[in-house]
Amino acid sequence: MAVLAYSKARAAAASTRRKAAAPVERRPPSGDLINTILQYADLQQSMGGGRVMLSLSARRIADPVISGPLGREAGRLHEVSIIWDEREDEIFRIVDEPRGAEPPRVLLAPAPDERAAEDGAFELTAAALDYIARHE
Repeated sequence: MAVLAYSKARAAAASTRRKAAAPVERRPPSGDLINTILQYADLQQSMGGGRVMLSLSARRIADPVISGPLGREAGRLHEVSIIWDEREDEIFRIVDEPRGAEPPRVLLAPAPDERAAEDGAFELTAAALDYIARHE
């Protein structure tokens, strides 16, 4: 009786390893997701040349009015940003960066005091506070 050099179990295990190595294809963000970011973006970062990167803070993402209509795709709100061209008044680029299972940590600013805004008082945005926290 001849002994086979490779067993069926070893061949099956090798074939499943090859299948598992296939890259996972991500779908592009939907029009609803892009519209939500354009409508509710509260973080703006100047990119220069009249372009601004728009994204949502963790506080906005947690709001059920914003994330509720998106369903399962609401989990991608922390991954997608839009670079808006203010000169042309159009989308320049959509940035879709998978950042793992946990959304980025954002330092939340307190709710704005409308009376202070009427008096012309200066107020830091959530993006400014996050920048200060990272560089202290």
